Amino acid sequence: MDEQLRQLESTFSARIEDLQVKIAFQDDFIESLNQMVASQQQTILDLQKQMQLLYQRVESYQNGESGVAPFDPLQEIPPHY
Repeated sequence: MDEQLRQLESTFSARIEDLQVKIAFQDDFIESLNQMVASQQQTILDLQKQMQLLYQRVESYQNGESGVAPFDPLQEIPPHY
């Protein structure tokens, strides 16, 4: 009877140790995923800023605010005249 209890205790100890090892690996994996998500979030924010600037440039160009006069073929005289 005493031997069975020691064997059962040994089995439970081994299982608990296995679970602790798995939890440690999962904690490490979760931390690495968290860092990856944070990095991707920063990349997304940077891309959103770039897109916003591009939209503003396109909009200002479409509204004629580009600083360059629009081409008018009736007003432009070819260089050979």
